Amino acid sequence: MTTHPRITPDRAVLIGMMLAAAVYCRDLSYDFVLDDVPLILLNQTLASWHNWKTIFISHIFSPMGPLVPAVHYRPVYMLWLLLNQQLFGAVVPWWHLTSLLLHLLVIFMVYRLGLRVVREPWTAALGALLFAFHPIHVESVAYVSDSTDLLVALFSLVSLLSYVRFREEGAGGACYGISIFAAALAILSKEVGVMLPWMFVAYEGLRAPARDADRADRDWKRFGWPLPFFAVAAGYAFVRTLLFGRDVVPGGERLGGLENVPLVLAAYLRNMLWPVRLSAYYPLRWVLQWTPAKTVAIALATLSAAFLWKLYRDRPRLRLQLLWAATLVIPALTGVFIFAQDDWVHDRHMYVASVPFCLIIAALLRESNLPRRASALVSSLILAILFFETAVQLPRFRDEITLYRSTLEAVPSSAIAHSRYAAALWGSGHQEQALQEYRLTTELFSESALFYEEYGAAVARMGRDDEATVQYTKALQWARRPTPLRALVLYGLATIEVRHSKFGAGADHMREALRIAPQAQGYHAMLAQALRQEGYTQEADEQMQLEIQSRQAVRRRGDQ
Repeated sequence: MTTHPRITPDRAVLIGMMLAAAVYCRDLSYDFVLDDVPLILLNQTLASWHNWKTIFISHIFSPMGPLVPAVHYRPVYMLWLLLNQQLFGAVVPWWHLTSLLLHLLVIFMVYRLGLRVVREPWTAALGALLFAFHPIHVESVAYVSDSTDLLVALFSLVSLLSYVRFREEGAGGACYGISIFAAALAILSKEVGVMLPWMFVAYEGLRAPARDADRADRDWKRFGWPLPFFAVAAGYAFVRTLLFGRDVVPGGERLGGLENVPLVLAAYLRNMLWPVRLSAYYPLRWVLQWTPAKTVAIALATLSAAFLWKLYRDRPRLRLQLLWAATLVIPALTGVFIFAQDDWVHDRHMYVASVPFCLIIAALLRESNLPRRASALVSSLILAILFFETAVQLPRFRDEITLYRSTLEAVPSSAIAHSRYAAALWGSGHQEQALQEYRLTTELFSESALFYEEYGAAVARMGRDDEATVQYTKALQWARRPTPLRALVLYGLATIEVRHSKFGAGADHMREALRIAPQAQGYHAMLAQALRQEGYTQEADEQMQLEIQSRQAVRRRGDQ
């Protein structure tokens, strides 16, 4: 990068870490956003150290109840949140500071791994700097709840680095044990950690033996070293299945989503190579539509990968980075089989996958046919552009309103963005503007029971019961299946009916709601109120007793 003797790779990375800290420290004044509120502020599991056992038998969305069907089993991540909560409470700057410190540690580990794997100090330094300044990481660092990606990246890099030291430097069994333990921590931080065993398989497949006489490492026996990592991943899968069963995702398109995988990959490649106008959510039309430009882009990406694989035929360590990049992007692509379409593409899913990507780009920049000074100039220019773009992208995470307003500027068709923007406006006291957004969601997505329910709940809180009844009725038309959402709509409708002395209708709706969600808090109490008004005192008392028992059960689970 430079011929000046006083600028060494170590010092360049240190300066880069300081610059990254300088640009990201602005988020110390930012609020909690997105899932920070339910996962941190409203999460009673974080209220006491004594709840650490609960963390190991529940998923991260357990406190939110059945309305969030996704199951993410990440106990190490939850322990991290518990530690922050007990140390800092709801003082937001400290939470942002710990995320920033994690990011800085990951930058350092990227550099250390690059030194071990790429074995060219300036290439490793440039890869670490590209990682430090890349705007696609803004979401992972500025969004407190996304410390899950920071943790899985940190533990994965520790595991990889320890494994490489054990296999190549004779560091001893302690390093191997540390690698296995760090891999377990990575998997328990986020599910993407289960890809680590395959990364070790790729490493062994491309690893050159240290000595020609070392014949044990030249045959299939070397692939025995990754086996304990597969055992760790299998143990995680077993415990997860034991706790939550097999169907632990809300349900996506399954095999029907295969045709969308290349489009999602193209979206991620675009954001990695051209990280401008990034967003918390991305337009479905942009992600899902096949266009000639996307076809050409996907073809070019395929040809580029094949070209690089051939180019590095004598450089197994750079081939390894290509395999690692392909391995780590797989979990992000599986979103088409699991999540709703609005959640198919998120910048945070690229945090771990960008590590080998940045090392590959660094190798291309360092090994170009340009003169050394010209290569250094081009590299410095790219770093400056990325640094500037990161500084530009960061303020959109200042607060909920800023986040969703900026998202809608980039993605005006995002259903989730409109809905959450409305909730943010409502929470800040801009109720009329929030109602406009709620109304807009029902107009743009007229077959969504969720948006009718949200609009109905909003107008009901303003005392406009007739309008709320209309919205709840429309919601029931689209929520025909016995889901927690239908139960919630029935509860809202019954609340209005009881308020207007329609006790019989309210009781009928609450009985149906309780058949769907018998443990939901408030449902038995609402049925009891309707029954009491109709004169069924004994049955009302029984329902109130069930309500008390339900609340006590929830309280006991929180105290465990």
